[in-house]
Amino acid sequence: MNKKQIAMRIRQLREERNLTQKEVADVLGIHQPAYCAKESGDTSFTAVDLDKLAVFYNLSLDELLRADQPVLNMYENKVANGYNVIHTQNQQGISAELFNRLCDIMENNAIVLKDIAAQHAKLIELLARAGKS
Repeated sequence: MNKKQIAMRIRQLREERNLTQKEVADVLGIHQPAYCAKESGDTSFTAVDLDKLAVFYNLSLDELLRADQPVLNMYENKVANGYNVIHTQNQQGISAELFNRLCDIMENNAIVLKDIAAQHAKLIELLARAGKS
């Protein structure tokens, strides 16, 4: 996303929530005219600004910056065993960045599953030995 697209997305979020520029400027700790320049795309939002806005809007940075793109949501959906569930919020395809993150997570899960399988095999072996004694 370029700075104009980011500015349009930030404005969209503000307007959807019926907030004033002053209210959001206060969140960033800046004056309304400075915020207006950012929201119009004349100046850029900093990484710190974007992080503050994501927290304020209760969104991940992906959700903040990608209005119509799929998002890896690892906060809301948890299964009983505590593992995070990954899902996409729409079916338009995923970016290379999100795809790579998903691959990394799946690789880490595969490692954990191998460890669990090895521990399971050891437990079966120990139980078998205990049964023979």
